[in-house]
Amino acid sequence: MKTQWHHLTRLENLTNTLFSAGKYTKAIDTAKELLEMAKETEDQKAMMNAHIHLSSCYYFLGDIETAFQHILEYKLLCNEFGDDRDKYHLYRLSALIYEYEENYEEAKEAMRQCIQIAEELEMYSEAGTSYNTYSNYLLQEGKYGEALDYASKALHICAEHCPSEILLQCHIYLTIASCHIGMNELTKAEEIIDHLALNQYINHFPHEKAHFLHVKASFHRSKGEHDQALQFLNDSFKIYSDFKNQIKLKSILKEIAEIHESRGDYKKAYEALKEYIQMAEKLFSIRLSYKMREFDVHQSIKAIEKRANVDSLTGVYNRYFLETTCNKWLKEAKKEGQHICFVIIDIDSFKHINDTYGHLLGDEVIKQVAQACLKVAYEDKENILVGRYGGDEFIVLFRNCPPHSIMDKAKQLYNEITSIQINHASHDIHLTVSIGAVCTNSLPYAKKFTQLLKVADHALYMAKRQGKNQIVYLSNENC
Repeated sequence: MKTQWHHLTRLENLTNTLFSAGKYTKAIDTAKELLEMAKETEDQKAMMNAHIHLSSCYYFLGDIETAFQHILEYKLLCNEFGDDRDKYHLYRLSALIYEYEENYEEAKEAMRQCIQIAEELEMYSEAGTSYNTYSNYLLQEGKYGEALDYASKALHICAEHCPSEILLQCHIYLTIASCHIGMNELTKAEEIIDHLALNQYINHFPHEKAHFLHVKASFHRSKGEHDQALQFLNDSFKIYSDFKNQIKLKSILKEIAEIHESRGDYKKAYEALKEYIQMAEKLFSIRLSYKMREFDVHQSIKAIEKRANVDSLTGVYNRYFLETTCNKWLKEAKKEGQHICFVIIDIDSFKHINDTYGHLLGDEVIKQVAQACLKVAYEDKENILVGRYGGDEFIVLFRNCPPHSIMDKAKQLYNEITSIQINHASHDIHLTVSIGAVCTNSLPYAKKFTQLLKVADHALYMAKRQGKNQIVYLSNENC
């Protein structure tokens, strides 16, 4: 097993290295090997990683249908096993599809989601990449000033958080140079180009070299130096041809045709344009817009978020979601002058139930208590939140709840739970619960979930000490 794990890790690293170097055909071979081994070992994360690389490689090679199939395979795995980080890749892949369709508004929206997720999760390299990609979409739209702002943000993130990501910095500097070329700030563009010409990554990685030559061609074209521009475009075209990067090749052919036309060489312009049209027809014979319904990234995001926020045994919210939502409600309540009421419920003698009747019955008890709490919440789903805090403890949060009514709410929860009827092996099991309650009118300083929990937990402790099977509500009046 350990040997297999090391082999999977080696394949993942090798695939990533080959992809970063633009060696897409070789990367496909290792990614396929990675996928087969991941299936054998039932390593879902490795399978997802393989599909990400396969979809991206096939995309750049112009095999869009195969790329889309791997994107769909990734999505299906993501729906079942994805986590917060996988949300980033879902949006990135959807941006790739929209980019292919030249639908830059949708591509930008997907990339904005990538930026937000990457920043929230402190995925700094991904955040820098996303800002740079967004900048390139703006370049396609001719919004050079705005593109420069986003590229500058990408560079700032790299400098502050991931200075060792030299390759990413090269990409960003090439984007910044393109922005300056678009704004006709050729002196600034030339400084960057001259600096990058000495960079070892530019000189040793063919894919980066092709990108650099493409930008350099744009620089000379802006200066009206068409011979130099054509030379650099042809050199870039040759490298991209070796890598079979159809997307880049199409872009370069269009520029070559435009330069020949501006020089009055209509024969060469026609030849380049004809080749461009043939490649474009081949690529665009597959339109993916109608297939986006199959992808439905938002459906996958909901599946991931639900799994991250919901307790798997009971179906009510988990501790993480309780805490984050309570903190949000407290912040809103303070602004609007409203109150949050906090109720904590503990099943009495639950250990005895587990020890006497077994853990399967214990699980059934927990599930039924959760359902009883949900019955109370059903009357106002927007303002009542039910969650399992852990073990046999549940928390119910009431938003916009008048403090004088909290005892009625707590009694309602108590009645629903204690009315549960469980029969096991001809034994009737009767449940009782101890409940602690507190409201923010008694804790005006409370800004966090933990502050309410501390007081409510003390009320619960009092209920247990006083004989269980009761409700204790702590307020300014009775403390």
